[in-house]
Formats: sequence, structure tokens, C-alpha cells
Amino acid sequence: MPSSDTTRVPLTRRALLGRTAGAAAGIAAATGTAAGSQSAVAAPTVMTQNAYLGFDVAALARAESMADVRRIAGDLFEQVEPERYGARADSFAAAVETNDPAVVALQEVVALRRQQPGDFGTESSEAASEVVVDFLSRIRTALDDRGLDYTVAAEAVTNDVELPAETDDGAVDVRLTDRDVLLVRGDLDTADAVTGTYDAALALPVPGTDRRLVVNRGYAMADVTVDGVEFTAVSTHLESTSATFRRLQARELLDILPADGPVVLGGDINSAPGSGAYELLTDTLTDPYAELRPEADGYTCCQADDLRNDQSQLTRRIDTVLYRGAVSPTSVGRVGHEPGDRVAVAVDGETVRVWPSDHAGVVTTLEIQSTPAEATTPSTAATPSPTASGTPSAPTATGVSAPGFGLLSAVAGLVLGVGTWLRRRSD
Repeated sequence: MPSSDTTRVPLTRRALLGRTAGAAAGIAAATGTAAGSQSAVAAPTVMTQNAYLGFDVAALARAESMADVRRIAGDLFEQVEPERYGARADSFAAAVETNDPAVVALQEVVALRRQQPGDFGTESSEAASEVVVDFLSRIRTALDDRGLDYTVAAEAVTNDVELPAETDDGAVDVRLTDRDVLLVRGDLDTADAVTGTYDAALALPVPGTDRRLVVNRGYAMADVTVDGVEFTAVSTHLESTSATFRRLQARELLDILPADGPVVLGGDINSAPGSGAYELLTDTLTDPYAELRPEADGYTCCQADDLRNDQSQLTRRIDTVLYRGAVSPTSVGRVGHEPGDRVAVAVDGETVRVWPSDHAGVVTTLEIQSTPAEATTPSTAATPSPTASGTPSAPTATGVSAPGFGLLSAVAGLVLGVGTWLRRRSD
């Protein structure tokens, strides 16, 4: 069972709500005010977790030609073992079972698909569709297996690219889809899902051409109601390799968030306390660690790329839950950060232990207050070209096997390695 270093106040959720209701009744009796006019109080737990692709696509940065791309992509593809994703997904589900979060904010929830034989660079426009690993599906299955009911309240597809790979079985087209996801417990009401990508996006040069390729980052949000109290929950992932773009995205995020009502944001912001994007966000949002555990390091990044290191290599706190509005945190801690959290999986006939992710997760419980007027006022968000939907749409490929796309897709693979999953730099 994944451990947590969360320090909790000695008060259960039911006890808290009972005391609140009792206090409201007492005030109403003393003042003659109807209890229904008092502020409602909820105490949801929120968890954020970077799920991690699972292998080192940064190796594509060494590619100097299409032949290199095909060879490196093939090597990476042959490292993919669906059983390992299943074991890691079960570890995430165990952490959810232990902490009972109302909301789970996920980042790097990758789908990997293939097409064999590959038709990359031909006249065909068919995208790879044979599923090798859909990590979101694996996570949801693991939750179901534990009797945990969570629904996808919002899902943002940030990058969806396809590239060629040479494997022992011949040429294969490999398609990578990156997503930010908001899971909400099935007994809770959700509304007004909004997803999108930031206008500020890192554009990397395509070697040997005058073209540039854009790496998108995004967000997924929805209004969630817990015990009669509504708040906006958000999952986001900010740029990893550029402090400038991180800050620009953080500014956009602040503009996107609703102006009124409680907000709880979970994400991999790729920025530690004291650095640019973190400081910008915490000008108006509050970090529970700073309030409840200012002396704790709370490191969340990063384990070895293959996840097989015995001792933790976490040295930075770049994953966080932030909040604003009528919110007070009562506990905060990590999950998936101790050696005992590693899971056993068979690799080439050998049983090895791997970390659930190269990131630790963060879990916090918060008291959220809402007056009757606030509870009935819908949240609004001024969003730069988002997609609003009550039900998430299925990922669609933006990269297809068509003339002229070969080099772009190859570099897209490189970009995903350098820009999406290479998280060794901070502000």
C-alpha cells in the first residue's frame, strides 16, 4: 500500500461537518437567523500526480537524421511493457484508496498506439490506432478493480504526434498522445468542464529546415460540488525546459481561472518554491506546504528514467496543490515517495521493483466554505480558445503520415523527449 507523509489534524471529515452543522445551529438559535442562511462547509481531499510516460524519450535528442529517429524510436518502443503500466496504475489506485480524494489531477497520462506495417511518409493519412498502452484506461481499470468509482470530468489533449520506428518486426508507426486529466469521485456532481492549451508554447527548430515545431501545454478544469459546496478543480502541466514559457503559461493560467469562488489547482508546474512560475502563481494562490509544513522539503521530482533506482532521487518540489478563496488546508503530504512504494513487475523473466512514477504525488485536505449566494452563482472563466464540454472527447491525431510530415513527426518525437518529459531543469 503506498505510504503518505501527510500530517493530518485529528478530526474526521464527518466530525468536522458535524461540528460545523452544530455551530451553525447554535448561531441560528442565538441570533434567530435561519440555519440555511449560514455558509456551507466541505472538507474534500485533492490529489495531484504526474503519471509519467515510463521510458526515456529524451534519447531522441541525439538523433541527427531520420535514420537515427527510426532506430532510437524503435529501441524505445521495444522497451514498452504494458504489464509495467498496469502495476504502476495499481499503485496509483492504492494511493487513491488510502486517501479517498474527491478529485485527482493527473498529468502526462499517455496513450501509445502503433500502426504495422507503418505507412509513414506515404500518401496515406491514416493515423496509428492499435492501442499498445492507454495509461488512463489502465488507471481507471485499476480503480474499478478496487471498487473505486471515478469519472473523467475533464480531459485535455496537449500533444498528439506520430513518428516512424524500426523494430525487430519491421517498420512501425508509433503515435504518442499526452493528456492532462481531472478525475472526480463518482458520487459528486460536476459541471462546466473546460479544457485547452496555453497560447504561450515553446517552438523548437526543426534540424536542417527553417521550420519550428510547437510544444503545447494545457489544463483541464471543472466545477465540483462536495457536500453542497462548489469549487473549481484544475489539473495543469507547465513547460519543463524554459523558465520564460513557464512564467507566461502561469500568467495565462491565472487569467483562465474563475474570478470568483474557491479554486483548487493540482499540477506539475515544473517550478520550485523561490523560482519564477511558482512565485507568480503563489502571489494569488496559496501553497498548503508553506502554511502547514514550511520546514518540510516535500520533494516530488525525479526518480530515474527507468524507475528502477533503489533509493529515492527526489530533490525538488515542483508538483503542488494550490488554492484560493474561502479555503483552509488541514493536511498536506506526499504519496509514492518511499522505497516501500515501489511495485514488483516481471521484466524479461526477472522480477524487478519500479517506482509508481518518476514524480511523487501530493495530497491535501482542505476546508472549503461557501455562502448560499456563492453556491448558486456559476463559475465563469475567460479562456483563450478552450474547448468546453460536459464529456471529454477522444484524442485525435494532429500528426499524420502524409508527404512533408516525416521530418516534423520525427522532431515531434524529439520535442516530446526534450520538452514534455525531460524535467531536469527548473527556473
